[in-house]
Amino acid sequence: MKSLIISGLYPCFCRELARYGYNIILSKKIEEFAEPEQLHADMQALQINDRLFTLENCAKKAGEKYPENVLLNCLFIGNTLYGRLDSVDDTVLDYCREENIKLVNVNQGYTRCSSLQVAENAVITADKGIAKALENNGAEVLLISPGNIALKGYDYGFIGGAGFYDNGKVFFFGNIKNHPDYDKIRQFCSLYNSDIEILYQDMPLTDIGSAVVLSNNI
Repeated sequence: MKSLIISGLYPCFCRELARYGYNIILSKKIEEFAEPEQLHADMQALQINDRLFTLENCAKKAGEKYPENVLLNCLFIGNTLYGRLDSVDDTVLDYCREENIKLVNVNQGYTRCSSLQVAENAVITADKGIAKALENNGAEVLLISPGNIALKGYDYGFIGGAGFYDNGKVFFFGNIKNHPDYDKIRQFCSLYNSDIEILYQDMPLTDIGSAVVLSNNI
């Protein structure tokens, strides 16, 4: 059984994912973060290959204000780590250098939040800087319009926080069909034979901080 770290703020999503066979590990409440981000898994855990990084084993101390809150908010794809490198924790950077993982700097510190992987080398994002960095390093990218994703406490959330990819499936937290770019998203996923799975269709598409898929059972 594969495990997921995920926010427990919306139990409906946890129940649905348990039905898919996942072992649910609820994220911790990080008091240092702004309230809407305190349970976001993509802010407090990062899986790279078989190594899991958490805030507890970071060399830096996380803070409430950006960019002190994005120590682990990185996108790892194609043996490349994308992030705001001056804010990424040193333990992550040291590991990447030891493992010959390429490091690519982007201006958007919420890199993982802003990026939704939909296949081994394909990503959806609304951030033009991230899109350019991905394309420059050989990834396939679909650029969508910003907004249209709920996140309590903010005007809108990010696409990366509203879904996650695992084993040929793209899971969305809420009804992605109501997104204005849904047809493009559906076609992009179809190019890579990735199936769209909508968790709880009665809810709007919601940024819950994604889910961190663990490579090893816990």
